[in-house]
Amino acid sequence: MKPERVQPVHLKPDHSAGWRRFAVVMLLILAAGGAGFWWYVLPVPVAYHEVRLRMMSLEINGPGILDAINRVVVTSRIQGFLKVIETDRNDTVKRGQVLARLESVDLQNQLAAAQAEASAAGRMVTEAQADRARAQAVLDKTKIEFERRTTLVRLNAASQAELTTTEAAFKQAEADMARSEAGIERARAQLLSQEANVKVLEARLGEATISAPLDGVVISRERNPGDLLLPGANLMQVVELSSIIISARFDESARATIKAGQPARITFAADPGRVWSGKVLRLSRQVDQETREFTADITLDSLPESWAMGQRANVAVEAQSPEQVIGIPESLVIRRDGRAGVWLAQRGRAAWTPVTLGYISGSNVVVTRGLKEGDVVLAPAGRYAFQPVSLGTKLP
Repeated sequence: MKPERVQPVHLKPDHSAGWRRFAVVMLLILAAGGAGFWWYVLPVPVAYHEVRLRMMSLEINGPGILDAINRVVVTSRIQGFLKVIETDRNDTVKRGQVLARLESVDLQNQLAAAQAEASAAGRMVTEAQADRARAQAVLDKTKIEFERRTTLVRLNAASQAELTTTEAAFKQAEADMARSEAGIERARAQLLSQEANVKVLEARLGEATISAPLDGVVISRERNPGDLLLPGANLMQVVELSSIIISARFDESARATIKAGQPARITFAADPGRVWSGKVLRLSRQVDQETREFTADITLDSLPESWAMGQRANVAVEAQSPEQVIGIPESLVIRRDGRAGVWLAQRGRAAWTPVTLGYISGSNVVVTRGLKEGDVVLAPAGRYAFQPVSLGTKLP
C-alpha cells in the first residue's frame, strides 16, 4: 500500500499585527505631539501684580558702627613719668575729676626758685622807688637853690660862679632823677618777667595733674604707673554717654531720601534678635570717592547694656520716597545669569524682562528701570518663555 502523499501547506503572512503596532506607535507620537501642541496653546491661570506708580514707605538699610560725637583722647601736655592713675576702664568720671598724676618734684623746685626770684625782683622795685624818692628830694632842693641863686645874681647879691655851681648841681639832680626812673622801669620789667615765669611753672605744675575734660566713661587706658608719658601720647579715652551714636553708611543715591528726624531701627551683631529704636540726627556733607557712600549719624533712644565703641550694627531708616515710584513684591523678582528680572504678561504669553532694582521697603522693592505703569507682572513659579497665560489671582 503506497503511503499517502502529503501536500505542503503554504501559510499566508499575517500583516495585521504589524499594522497594529504601527498604529499604536503613531498614536503615541500623535499624542505626544498633541500634548506639546496644547502645551503652547492652552493658557494657564497665573497670579499677577499690576504695576502702579505710588508713594512708598522705604526702608533704607546700611551698615554702621557704634561711635560718639564727643570722644576725647586724654593726653599730657608735658613730659613726665606717671606717678598714679586714678581711674580705669569703664569708670564713670565727671568733668574736672583727676584721672592721673605725673611726677612733679622738679617742677615744684623750679616753681619755688622762680617765686624766690620774683620776690627778689619785687624788692628791687621797692629799692628803685626809694632811690627815686631820694633823687626827687635832691632835685627839689637843688631846684630851689638854683632859683634862689638866679634871683641873687640879678640883684648883684651873688656871683656868677656861685650860680654856675648851683646850676650844675641842679642838672646833676635831674640826671639822677632820670636814672632812678629808668631803674624803676628795669626793676618792674624784671618783676613782670619773674612773675610770668612763675605763672608758666604754675601752669606746668598744674598740667602734671591730668583731669577729665568732660562727663563720661573711660573706654580705654593705654599707660600704667611708671611709664614715661610724652606730650601728645594717648593716656586714655573718655566718651560722653549722651553723644553716643551709630555712624551708618548709605549709598549716595539715598541722600535725597534720608532726612534728619526720620525714625530708624537698629540691630547689633552682638544681639541680632533685639531691635533698638532711634532717629536720624544729621547727614555728612562728604561722599566717599571709592565706595560712593555717605555717612549719617543715628541717635539711640537707649543704649544696649553691653555697648562697646566700634561694635557693628545694621540700621534701617524708615523714609518716604521723594516722588511716586514703581514698587512690586520682592517675591516676583527672579535672577537669570546673575541679573534681576520679572515675568510679564504680553499678548497672553509670558516674557522675561530684566529690571533695575532700587530700595527694599518691607516685602516690596522699588524698580527704577524696566517697568512702566500698567505692566502686568506674573508670579515666577513655573514660568517659561512664550507660555500662554491668563490672569488669575491679583496680588497686592
